[in-house]
Amino acid sequence: MVSIESTIREFSESASSGQMRIFVASCAERMAQLFTGLVGTNADRSQDVELAIRCMDLLWQSQPQISWDEIAESFSSLPELAGDEEPPGLLAYAYDAAATLYYAARYRETGNLVDVASCSNHALNSAEYISEELDDRVDRYEIELQNQMADIALLSRTGNPDEHEFIQSLRGRAREFARARLTELTSA
Repeated sequence: MVSIESTIREFSESASSGQMRIFVASCAERMAQLFTGLVGTNADRSQDVELAIRCMDLLWQSQPQISWDEIAESFSSLPELAGDEEPPGLLAYAYDAAATLYYAARYRETGNLVDVASCSNHALNSAEYISEELDDRVDRYEIELQNQMADIALLSRTGNPDEHEFIQSLRGRAREFARARLTELTSA
């Protein structure tokens, strides 16, 4: 079986910067609601939730007029990422979600493939942890892996990843998945 890291590396060799950007946005979108849904229960964290929502909107744009460095720095100062340890309980999933958003923003800043792999890995790790938490015999790691592979396949076939309908479709699918993942986790 081919690893996702090698698949991402191979994809990056032929992908446009737009295709890589959309791949990262899709990974982050599947995780964002874990952050906003779990952190959003604390009214004192409303600015952190707004940061995540703003970041997601910007990640799907081809050339937003913002500083990705500032956004990445804002994520790195969140309690989930600023500490030495992952937070306990459900907020551990907010950690992986925040890390995914952080690495997506870092990729937009640097264009570094390491950030793409880190974004991907945090999404995969979170999926695996949720399966362990719920212990319902659903292999969410495999599901997330298939989502990432499907994104790569779809992006490899598209000529213009910035086409509005394409982005809306991919983002809509990622949002639906994120909503279902959050519901599974919070309903258990």
